[in-house]
Amino acid sequence: MDNEPKPTRYQGISAEARLMLSLGESGRFEFKREPDVVSVKLLATLANWVALDPDREVAHFLVGVDEVEDEATGLVYGVPYGLPKGLDRTVARIQDLASKTRPVPIDAFIVEENVATDTPFVRVEIRPTMPPHFDDEGRRQTRQGRSTRALTDDELLRIYLDREAGSFAARFRQSGEELRSAVGAIGGQVDDIALAIDNSIAEPIRSLASTAQAAADAASSAASSANSAEASAMNAEHETDNVRRLVEDLREVVEEIRDDTPESLALRLLKMRQLVWWGFAVDTFGHTSPLSNRLEERLHGLLSDDISIDMARSRWELGLWEDALAVRSSRPRQRGTQKCEILRGRAQGKRTDPFAGNAGRRPRRVPLAGGTSAYSSSGASPLLATFRTWATAASLVLKSDASPCHKTDGAGTTRQPSPV
Repeated sequence: MDNEPKPTRYQGISAEARLMLSLGESGRFEFKREPDVVSVKLLATLANWVALDPDREVAHFLVGVDEVEDEATGLVYGVPYGLPKGLDRTVARIQDLASKTRPVPIDAFIVEENVATDTPFVRVEIRPTMPPHFDDEGRRQTRQGRSTRALTDDELLRIYLDREAGSFAARFRQSGEELRSAVGAIGGQVDDIALAIDNSIAEPIRSLASTAQAAADAASSAASSANSAEASAMNAEHETDNVRRLVEDLREVVEEIRDDTPESLALRLLKMRQLVWWGFAVDTFGHTSPLSNRLEERLHGLLSDDISIDMARSRWELGLWEDALAVRSSRPRQRGTQKCEILRGRAQGKRTDPFAGNAGRRPRRVPLAGGTSAYSSSGASPLLATFRTWATAASLVLKSDASPCHKTDGAGTTRQPSPV
């Protein structure tokens, strides 16, 4: 990527502006003759238009340009009209309007064109910063051809999910870099161990090989001592086999040390949390409800929490998420709107039965990590059952946070927590 700064002022018309003028106004380009018609609504609309399509990077509009129709061909193209109120006042007005877009100001890059003539104009590049953007009246709109329309619910949901996924990925990318650094340090230690093994074991092996060779030479030079030489050779071979087995055992120990470290478990837990969040985002896509919103906040907070390097804690949480994903995979993907009374009952410390009075539709209970279970039935909503799976897993982690993986009793003895 070219990091050189782009020019912001041209004495004539730049190649980019010349191309836009020749193509005319369309869904890609917007022409405005008067600076007064530029508004916060227009800037927010163009930014949302870019945010809707991952392939789009920027939206352009030109101020101080008029549209002219070719009488021969009927095609419409742009012609510099000029800025009656002055170039500086126009640039200041656009910057002020950009600062008023919500929830945070959009990115507006302003290029002054044709400044050496009597008809200067400005070219503005619009990029979203925290979409969806809106004006002070709360209007969330986008472009449709040469007109504007309100964003649909599905479009708003997609923009919000993309924004949150980007933020989530950025945070875990930083954690991943830190974990990779820690794993690199462990790798250096393993190399030191391998070097020590080579120095401590390879030399005895070479000595034993030399002894075997000396025994063979003695056997060939003195037939009378053949039996003794053969016995020495067999002893040397036996010792060599013992040392070889010792090397293999040490190599296995080194591999176990490398795979079963706090940093390795933390890296596995990081990947598992990313998989859990992706599964939750897929399950709840297009299904908004107060329950799913509350559950999203709770699950996002849990998955975004710092990862402990405590090995027992990491193994326990890994098992919890693996069981939750297994239960999720066993259910069909359908729509559902039933309320989750089980989670509410657990939050109040009660054993709530949401199927009381309707025993014919009582679902079976699917065991989860730690002896807990989630409802599952062909009669119950599969989507709701998936919500229950995530809620149960979230409750387990919350309770485990309230009771950390390592506690000490009055005598100072470390003990493990019992399953929830």
